[in-house]
Amino acid sequence: MKQTCTPAWFGSKAETLTRLKEACPELNVPALTYFSAAAWLDDPPPVLADIARTFPDGGNLAIRSSSRKEDGETASGAGAFDSVLNIPASDAEALSATIQQVIASYPGGFAEAARRGDQVLIQRMVADVSCSGVIMTRSLEDGSPYYTINYDDESGLTDTITGGSGVGKTVYVYRGVKGEDFDSERVKKMVTLARSLEERFGDIPLDIEFALTRAGVMHLLQVRPICCQNEWRTGVQKSVSSNILFVEQFISQCLAPKAGLFGERNILGVMPDWNPAELIGITPRPLAASLFREVVTRRVWSLARERMGYRTMPPEELMILVAGRPYIDVRASFNSFLPGSVSRSVGSRIVEACLERLDNYPELHDKVEFELMPTAMDFSLHIAFESRYPGLLKKDEQHEFMDALRRLTAANLDLSEKGSMGVAQSQIDELRKRQSSRPQRFDSEEPGALLVQVKSLAEECCNLGSLPFSILARHGFIAEALLRSAATREALAAERVAEFKRSVYTISHGFSRDFRAACQNAASRDDFLRDYGHLRPGTYDILSPRYTDRPELFNGARPAASATPQPFTPTGAERLALDALLEETGLAQALNSSDLFEYARRAIAAREYGKFVFSRNISDILEALAAWGAHYGLSREDLSYLTLEGLLAQTVSPILSDPLGHFTALRERGEELSNLSRSLKLSYLIRSSRDVYVVPQHRSAPNFITSKCIEAEVKGLSARSSGSRDLCGKIVCIESADPGYDWIFAKSIAGLVTKFGGANSHMAIRCAEYGIPAAIGCGEKLFESVSTAARVELNAGGKTLRPLAR
Repeated sequence: MKQTCTPAWFGSKAETLTRLKEACPELNVPALTYFSAAAWLDDPPPVLADIARTFPDGGNLAIRSSSRKEDGETASGAGAFDSVLNIPASDAEALSATIQQVIASYPGGFAEAARRGDQVLIQRMVADVSCSGVIMTRSLEDGSPYYTINYDDESGLTDTITGGSGVGKTVYVYRGVKGEDFDSERVKKMVTLARSLEERFGDIPLDIEFALTRAGVMHLLQVRPICCQNEWRTGVQKSVSSNILFVEQFISQCLAPKAGLFGERNILGVMPDWNPAELIGITPRPLAASLFREVVTRRVWSLARERMGYRTMPPEELMILVAGRPYIDVRASFNSFLPGSVSRSVGSRIVEACLERLDNYPELHDKVEFELMPTAMDFSLHIAFESRYPGLLKKDEQHEFMDALRRLTAANLDLSEKGSMGVAQSQIDELRKRQSSRPQRFDSEEPGALLVQVKSLAEECCNLGSLPFSILARHGFIAEALLRSAATREALAAERVAEFKRSVYTISHGFSRDFRAACQNAASRDDFLRDYGHLRPGTYDILSPRYTDRPELFNGARPAASATPQPFTPTGAERLALDALLEETGLAQALNSSDLFEYARRAIAAREYGKFVFSRNISDILEALAAWGAHYGLSREDLSYLTLEGLLAQTVSPILSDPLGHFTALRERGEELSNLSRSLKLSYLIRSSRDVYVVPQHRSAPNFITSKCIEAEVKGLSARSSGSRDLCGKIVCIESADPGYDWIFAKSIAGLVTKFGGANSHMAIRCAEYGIPAAIGCGEKLFESVSTAARVELNAGGKTLRPLAR
């Protein structure tokens, strides 16, 4: 019978482990001894003798901190003090020096450590480690009912997760998970360890360190209570537990076969196709999600493709919302990329094969158009298709598919005003013309007129903005595919492709030039805001201020001079090689090599310009809604929890009650859904309804701590940075979530961003304790973007991290 533990069992790190080792041998706590700092300072030789008796067989030891200032009920002190690994038991000199180092790291010096009753824990190192890490028996950020497992299965070390020196792997496991839901025996063993400890400690949320050997033996290295429980939202466990079965049922419905769509199975993803994770975030507020749905994913997405010659789609939407979380219906996306003339048998097999490839290679989820689904003819498609899907199609079927893609691509390479790109560009120009005559403020209009205008702006955005932009964006993909494949076939060197792209003048070049002028000359700022004032970091987020509404926009900004695009002239050899490829692929009748560069130049520039123009309508919709809300005492925060359709419903059906009460009730329901969305753990890809219960997190996805949203200046620190730097009110960027940076918490920082580290690193725990918003382990690309910015928006609740100014 397992012995029940009580909160009284928790003492110092050393005391807790000693009690568990004696009472629960099946937990495999490694051999240990401990002693007080006072005993060491009084007479070291007896202490060293006791260590030698405890570890007579030698081996390597871990010299670990066990201070009264850590592992407490209200503060963990995680990683605040030194612990040193792999010290030989036979090396008395190294042991002595390391023990001195550990005690010296305690606050107040040696005398204070002795007076306080601090200890030093000596523990045998676990050998032949397969993986190690940390298990939290609740989600650290809000207490939701998940085992949060952060582990390293590559280094063979036991401190990479707590030390935040690597990205590691993170898995969320719902507490009600069943054995059949696991694909990984290792993860199953980790949950078994956590449940074994929970049987002893009851409802106390636990922080558990473990090491698993290659022989499959699990070792307990540490257990302590999670100390930031008072920051957790009440009712979160009940909210998730009472809704998760309905979420599973909805996902099962989405993954089942659907009439009118090829593919017997389905996959949901946050980054394929229109990439909602980037555009509205993983957990957008209801207004942002509904606005994105209205102008893009309801009908515009498929209509744009139909006009380019792709398959006519049934009335399926591209994005679905799983308890408020946006996912792309990948099967619908793949269906929409089939040429309209492809037969049912060929189209069905291609969609099935692409879904299977994504299932086998989930890391391609943000590269579906280039690595999975053929969407246009390029110079290496025939090679890539056969390599990825050998034997999928018979010779005549493959000819049918390739010929259909060839004809679709050739038709869209038309550079005339009547071509699909020319028509889309003219529609964007028409929208820009209309915008120029529209006021930038809406607060002078009556409430009813404001909602009518919102409806008009949304319709205008769909017809003249997001729809033509969708076409231009697809041209951008076609241009990119042609350039990439030209490099693959060695008609152009990769460096020459990059040189060509740098020669293209886009709206971004104009923005950089004008922003630099506005920073240097106050007289230029009105002109800058007239042209770019509608932009906001979160395009669909009513809580993200426009540039016009950011008085600090130019403060302290010192933008570097942007590079002026230089002319690009292809060599004669390059022209000949490209003309040969165009002839080979059957595209020579549509254009020659000179036309190809002109097409790519126009496509790249038009895509950026179209996005810039149609985002003005999105911004105007949000400002008109804010003005309407002000008439009823509804703040932007209130409005963010409402949906566009809910707001516009009153233009066709009266509200038969007090308007404020009506919308307050809708706001409460929206906030409840938004809270559930943040607490529910879902993966970047959902391939089975079981994925609701065992949820791997993408390695480059940041681990967000707290639910706060802040905007502040950025300060980057290196390992050599001085502790005296001015960090107050700044978002601090460090490469690794190393406890050695613990001093920054005494500097009143506003937030923390790290390149490496996981959900359970010491720095993540400290941020949760202090209530500091953080993005831990955001990966190289995002970290580079953020750490070089002048200001950053860190929205931990919305799970977004955006540079605001460079």
